[in-house]
Amino acid sequence: MKSLFDRPANLRYVSHRGFQPMAPANSLPGFAYAGFLHQWAIETDVRLTKDGVIVCCHDDVVDTTYNGSGKIEEMTWKEISDLHMNKGNRLACFSEEQMRMPLFMEYLAICKKYGSIPFIELKTDDAERVIYAVQKAGFEDTDVVMSSISLERLVETRRFTKEMFIHWIFAEEECLETLAGLGNAGLSWNIPDAFSCPEEKIALPHEAGLKVCLRAADSVKTVQHMLELGLDYLPTNCMHLPLDKEKGVN
Repeated sequence: MKSLFDRPANLRYVSHRGFQPMAPANSLPGFAYAGFLHQWAIETDVRLTKDGVIVCCHDDVVDTTYNGSGKIEEMTWKEISDLHMNKGNRLACFSEEQMRMPLFMEYLAICKKYGSIPFIELKTDDAERVIYAVQKAGFEDTDVVMSSISLERLVETRRFTKEMFIHWIFAEEECLETLAGLGNAGLSWNIPDAFSCPEEKIALPHEAGLKVCLRAADSVKTVQHMLELGLDYLPTNCMHLPLDKEKGVN
């Protein structure tokens, strides 16, 4: 089976909620900057509105980053689309339209345009609807990552796709056999500091055929250490590959 990890890549940076130094997290400009910088993957969080529209937002309420109040699952897309981000980097650089909540399909279109892997954190129990949207956007299952802090949601994902790479956020060691049994999977440990990560926490999942990452690769020193540990992909809030004006990405 074709693997995401067969793709040529100098560093497999996963832009966490887009490229945050240049735009607010989970914003259309943030996703576009990540794509322009040729990040290996662009991460986002997906939720459903009251009327079943898939949107990109980390929290279950709009209060944290938008000029409104309410739970996303209790609001219609029309209600949400009238709101605008009021927290994040470089807000004054963008229009109100750019600062509304992104539709999932818009995020997927940006990933498609720039060739970055959609790295999707499921924050809804409706994995089938999300997978259908990914396929409708023209992605092969083998070119997508579905992640969740909930192992049950990843098990549900496997009901609808046998080929999509799944990623368990803050995995539990006693359940590694279950994750490995789902196939084509990876994980992150709840270890905030990579320099405190024991080598056996990397070796154990690798021995089970799993990929591994830690959060977050936010300095050159940390990236170098993560590579020494043998991590397979590098979630980051700020790192990117340098751009070469003549040749693209180094």
